[in-house]
Amino acid sequence: MFGRSSRKKAIRHDEITAFLGAGTQYNGQFDFQGTVRIDGGVNGDITSDGTLVLGEEGSVDGRIRVGTLISNGRITGDVEASIRVTFNKTARMEGNICAPSIVIEEGAVINGMMSMEYEPRTPIPQQTGDAGQ
Repeated sequence: MFGRSSRKKAIRHDEITAFLGAGTQYNGQFDFQGTVRIDGGVNGDITSDGTLVLGEEGSVDGRIRVGTLISNGRITGDVEASIRVTFNKTARMEGNICAPSIVIEEGAVINGMMSMEYEPRTPIPQQTGDAGQ
C-alpha cells in the first residue's frame, strides 16, 4: 500500500552500511560487511572483505584486514587489504602494510614496511605448446 515494498533493498557497493561517530570508542573485535566509516576510536582488530573509511578524527589500535582501506586518520597496527589501501594527506600509520595497490597522498605519514602482492582473482589460462594449430 502507498507504494512501499516489503522487500529489502539491495545494498549498493558504495553505500555506507555503518558509522562509528566522533567521540565514540569501541573495544574488541570489529567485523562488518559492506562499507563502514569510523570517526571515533577502535581498540581491537577489524576484519571484513568490504571497505573501511577512517575519518580524520578516526583512530584504530589493532590489526586491520579488509578489502579496501581509505584512511584519513591514525592507525597503529598492521594493515592487510585484498584490493587497495589509500592514505590521504591527514593519515598517520605506524605498522606494516600488505596490499596489491597502495596509494599515498603527499602529507601522509607512514612508518613501517610495505609489501605489494598480487594474485589474480581468476586464473590466467596457461599457453600450451600446440596453441594456434
